[in-house]
Amino acid sequence: MAKDATAEELVESLRAAFCETIRAALVALPAHEALQLADAVCMTWLDRLQGLRVTHRERPKIDAKALAEDWARGLSVTEIAHKHKCSRATAYRLHPNGPQKKVSQKPE
Repeated sequence: MAKDATAEELVESLRAAFCETIRAALVALPAHEALQLADAVCMTWLDRLQGLRVTHRERPKIDAKALAEDWARGLSVTEIAHKHKCSRATAYRLHPNGPQKKVSQKPE
């Protein structure tokens, strides 16, 4: 469930995440300065890791059909979440009668 990669392979996603966090924390900071700070943080981490392999978690694959079948069998949400190794929210989201997309009706 974990993916092995070097820090250099992940630097763009790290930079974007750092930039987003900095902009949320320092609202008055201009966007280009937040990007410069995020870049500095990334370079610091790259210098610190120096080519080491890093491991990050991947989202687990969830079989929506099997989960829906368990709902049909009458299992509880706790049993389903435990069996499929997912959160209760995910179990509810994949419920066969779960969150339906709202159909917008245009007034005539």
